[in-house]
Amino acid sequence: MPPSNLIQTTTNQYLAPAWVDQVLRDNLFFGKILSKVERWKGSQMLFPIKYQKGVASVPFNGFDVLPITQIPTTVNMFFYPTFVATNIALAGSDISQNRAEGNGALKVLDLMEQTMKARAQDAADDIGNYFQGDGTAGNGKAPMGLAGIVDNGSDLASYGGLSRATYAGLNAYVSASGGTISLLKVRTAWNNISDGPIRPDMLLTDYTTWAYFEQLLTPFQRNMITSFEASKMKSPQTASASGYADLVWDGMTIFRDKKVVTGNFYLLNTDFLKFHALKWWEGTSISQKTSDIEGNVYEDAMYSPPGAFTWTGWIRAYNMGAVNGFVILGGQLICTDPFRNAVITGIAGV
Repeated sequence: MPPSNLIQTTTNQYLAPAWVDQVLRDNLFFGKILSKVERWKGSQMLFPIKYQKGVASVPFNGFDVLPITQIPTTVNMFFYPTFVATNIALAGSDISQNRAEGNGALKVLDLMEQTMKARAQDAADDIGNYFQGDGTAGNGKAPMGLAGIVDNGSDLASYGGLSRATYAGLNAYVSASGGTISLLKVRTAWNNISDGPIRPDMLLTDYTTWAYFEQLLTPFQRNMITSFEASKMKSPQTASASGYADLVWDGMTIFRDKKVVTGNFYLLNTDFLKFHALKWWEGTSISQKTSDIEGNVYEDAMYSPPGAFTWTGWIRAYNMGAVNGFVILGGQLICTDPFRNAVITGIAGV
């Protein structure tokens, strides 16, 4: 029950010095892909691909006539940058009260700084959604995502400006699970996109499918990871001798992400999957990491890649007592070899 008037008139309220986030969830792929970005160059970026073999080799002897013709074997994929803005709006009246002279210890958190950090985390969360999409959001102005990259034309008919029906290498391996996951289905996908040392290096799925995969492994396999091995694989979780935090298959950590479409199991080759970042022309870098917001993943450095976003600074409204600003991400998620990626879809059990 509320305190009595005597308490209310003699004892001040306590305000915890941090917000507790009850909205944002795991966003691992966002952190992984933006932790190591490439720089955007030019008005558009072109990537030549070899899409077929040239004139066939022929055996010959003596004065046999040899081939002298040529057939085209290469073509350019092309990509344009995209931009995503997250606004931060504050009323001048609220700022004035928060920063009033004489507040002293009464101001527990700085309103402007706290709101900037919170909205930067919202931006990361929204970008995580786009990174799982097919680039068609916002009338096609959104960054490309896994749904459009790891596809065989059933979602996007073209990629990189080229038809997937014409250029087979733009098609990823896509397999409908039939409702269940098995080690054979995962190995079959792996075999289809691997050649010798060229193989996937990141397995990614949602939490529910991760739990299904867990059931495929023996107790020994589940508990064989040590903290040292987990750290070598640069896993965001840690394992201990008394238990496990990650699943490992064929030397690869199986990562979990709440953003992944439920029932999808990705095998990704990140050698060919990069975000090419284009810094906004003015402003400063802003990070999502802060100790003043608790309860979400952005306390971990991996989820708050440095330099991912640009903060434009505060813009004063001309006809009202308010300010606005924007957190901006520019660039494009580009895969130069979709053929080297796979997804198993529709998983709902074992």
